[in-house]
Amino acid sequence: MEPFLEFLKGTRVCLCDGAMGTELLRRGYPKDAPLELASITHRDLVRGIHEEYLASGAQLLETNTFGANALKLSLFGLEEKVEEIVLAGVRLAKEVARGRAYVLGSVGPLGKPVGKGSRR
Repeated sequence: MEPFLEFLKGTRVCLCDGAMGTELLRRGYPKDAPLELASITHRDLVRGIHEEYLASGAQLLETNTFGANALKLSLFGLEEKVEEIVLAGVRLAKEVARGRAYVLGSVGPLGKPVGKGSRR
């Protein structure tokens, strides 16, 4: 595979994977658990979704880490597991990609304003 920046400079269309969370829920992952935890508790399910996206032509695989931050995970008492969950999500995507697709980290919003000047 060519370096990622060279890939982006090309004139071709980039094919990305779809919605990991939607697929997890559609396949029976519990609705009352953080989706990102599936990278630890349901590894084969996450891996299978990545593999299907790759087989469908995806050139970019996003990690299952969209809501993996201390603020969101604290709702489940998992704020101390952020690093473990992120590393598991990255590891699974990279295992599937194996040089056949680029892996992108998925980062979502915190879910509430933070910092100076935040509205309450």
